[in-house]
Amino acid sequence: MKKRKYLGIGTSLGLIFGACIGILIGIIMSNGNFLFSLPIGAGFGMLIGIVVGSILDQSKMRGY
Repeated sequence: MKKRKYLGIGTSLGLIFGACIGILIGIIMSNGNFLFSLPIGAGFGMLIGIVVGSILDQSKMRGY
């Protein structure tokens, strides 16, 4: 599990930041539709966290 350290960190931070962005999008929308904005924001945040974490893990494994 030590080899995938950044993947776990990126996923959890992506979920938190994505949920915050989803809440902000729900507030900005006129009717406050949190039903769609919160899960979509959290999903995109996790996706970005997974991609960034995987790239960092691969670069650390290769020694760059």
